[in-house]
Amino acid sequence: MGRITKIIILDDERDADLLVWLEKQANQSAAVRAAMRAYIRLNNGEGREATVREAVEAVLPDLRETVAAAVREVLANYRIPAAEYNGEEDPELAARLDAQLKEFFGEE
Repeated sequence: MGRITKIIILDDERDADLLVWLEKQANQSAAVRAAMRAYIRLNNGEGREATVREAVEAVLPDLRETVAAAVREVLANYRIPAAEYNGEEDPELAARLDAQLKEFFGEE
């Protein structure tokens, strides 16, 4: 069983989305192989549901951290307009929010 090297050329503007996706992959070769196989299966008329399921299962291990990072980023940049905030916090609402955030982020 031999290994074969193939070179692809990507345009930094036209293929920017591909470059961003590729850079995020822990194993870029495996990610490209999986994407190519999914494309082939879809174009050969194989079940879209099975292909989508396989693609989702491939990213599930990173999904929790991806969502958590997105939520952290949104919360870090969110500012309540001064007219809507009077400086007082509803203790019951704050406690419920704290509990939900701890559960979401897996904290005890």
